[in-house]
Amino acid sequence: MRLDKHIYRNSVVTLAALLLLLTALAGCMRQGGPQGTKATDALSADRARAGFPRELKDSSGEVLKISTRPSRIVSQTLGTDEILLAICDPSRIIAVSIFARDPKYSPVIEQARAIPHQVTGGAEQILKLNPDLIFVASYSRAETVELLRAAGAPVFRFATFNRIDDIKANIRAVGYAIGEEERAEQLVARMERELEAVKARIPQPHQPPRVLSFSPSGSTAGAGTLFDEMVRAAGAINLAAEKGLTGFPKISVEQLLQWQPDFIVTGGEAGEFDEARLRLLQNPTVAASAAVKAGRIIVIDRRYFLSVSHFITRAIGDLAKGLYGGEQWP
Repeated sequence: MRLDKHIYRNSVVTLAALLLLLTALAGCMRQGGPQGTKATDALSADRARAGFPRELKDSSGEVLKISTRPSRIVSQTLGTDEILLAICDPSRIIAVSIFARDPKYSPVIEQARAIPHQVTGGAEQILKLNPDLIFVASYSRAETVELLRAAGAPVFRFATFNRIDDIKANIRAVGYAIGEEERAEQLVARMERELEAVKARIPQPHQPPRVLSFSPSGSTAGAGTLFDEMVRAAGAINLAAEKGLTGFPKISVEQLLQWQPDFIVTGGEAGEFDEARLRLLQNPTVAASAAVKAGRIIVIDRRYFLSVSHFITRAIGDLAKGLYGGEQWP
C-alpha cells in the first residue's frame, strides 16, 4: 500500500512538472517564440481578406478560435496529412504524422518529404514546433490531446470517418480552418466527379454482387463503416451488413463458407497482392469457398483501402474494377 502511494505521489509530481513545462512552451508559442516572425502589413491584409479571426467547433464540442491565417500547421493524423498536402501550400505545414512517409500506408510520401518535421505524438515535441494550428483525431493518444489543450495549444479534433459525406465534411473543415475554402471545395468536387465516373461505368442492368471484407485474422466490416459506403458506391451489396453486422466484428471461416460471398475483399501492400491472396488461401476453409475457387479475391492497395481522405475514391474505383473488370477506373 505504501509503495502504491509513493508511486502515485511521484506520478502527480511528474505530471505537474510536465504541465508546467508545456504551459511555458505554449507561452513562448503565443509570444512568437524563437521561430516566430512579425506579421507584415501585407500579410495582415491577406489575413483580413481570408476572414480571420474565425471559430469552429470540433467533434468533441470544443470551440477553437483561430485568430489569424495559420502558417505553422501540425498534422498528427494521416488523413489530415493527405488533405493538407492537397489543399495547402506546403510552406505552411511544419509537421506531418509519422505515417506520412510510411510506404505501407501513405500515398503522399513524396510531398511529405518536403515537410520539415514528423511528429510521433508527444505533446512536448509538438509544442516545441511553435504551431498555430494542430490537427488530431479521435484515435490520437488521449493524454497527448489533453496535455496540448491544458497548455493552451490550438487543437482541432476529428472523429467521424464512417461515411463519404464525413470525408467531404472533414475536407471542408480543414479548408475553413486554414483559410483555403475554395481549394477544399475543388477537392470535394473532384471526389464527386470520380464517384460519378464510377457510377456511370457500372454495367446496367446488373445483379449487384455480394461482397465480403475479410482479413486473415477473421475481421470483416459491416454496416456503419466506410467499407460499407465503398461497396454501395461500387454498385454492390455488403454481405456483412446484409447479415445484420455493424462495425468491425470478427466472423468465423465457417460463417464465410456458409454465406458464400460472390467476392472476398482484402487489403494488401503495393506490389504484394499475391502474398495477400496467399495469406487467405492458407486457411483451407476459406480456400474451399466458391469465391476463392473462382478466383474472385479482390486485393485493394492498403494506402487507399484504409484511407479516410479523398483517396477513398481510388479504393472505390479499384473495387469496381475488381467487380466488373476493365481498365483502371477513376
